[in-house]
Amino acid sequence: MKPLSAVASFVSVFAILALFAGCKGYTRGSSVPEALRSVHVAAFENRSEYPKVGAIATQQFLDALIEDGTFRPTDYATARLRVQGIMSSPSSDAVSYDRNNIIVPDEYRLTLKVRLYVFDAVTGETLINGKTFSATDTMMTRNDYQTGVTDALPRVSRQLAKVLVEALQALEADLPDLPAETPAAEPKEATLPPEAEAVALPAAE
Repeated sequence: MKPLSAVASFVSVFAILALFAGCKGYTRGSSVPEALRSVHVAAFENRSEYPKVGAIATQQFLDALIEDGTFRPTDYATARLRVQGIMSSPSSDAVSYDRNNIIVPDEYRLTLKVRLYVFDAVTGETLINGKTFSATDTMMTRNDYQTGVTDALPRVSRQLAKVLVEALQALEADLPDLPAETPAAEPKEATLPPEAEAVALPAAE
């Protein structure tokens, strides 16, 4: 028979694990008012030389919103918050070099940036007006820089998505908890694609 202290320790550990399991669905942004939680994300505009940057970053952001659980991605007409972004080309800095050729980098720090725009469909306000957000991750080149960037883009996009979710969560301190009313949607047959309805973003600087 196990000593009572050992049994008590086992029960305590089990209780802690159960507590963590029960809290898995908790989100740090759960205090955001219900009226502010619907969000439409237009496909991020890609102004980089990598064709898939915009699509990858947009999908990672949507996945992060769903995983976090604070906001509900929805269509343009019913969303309270409308999000758009402009992706710029990723940049890199060498962090280590090939041991056989010290002038050739084999590992980089890759930085991905997006200019973010967030509009309030109820008040008409621009809540984030082109502020730049960024994230970094490492990439290995294996003597092929372009392939290294392509392989690293999903990872760094995931990091950027987390930054953007936090930026939306930070808005709740500044926004009034208005009713979740948005302009009435047009008849279905006349509704434009979300990208066509989105606000035209500024030209490249």
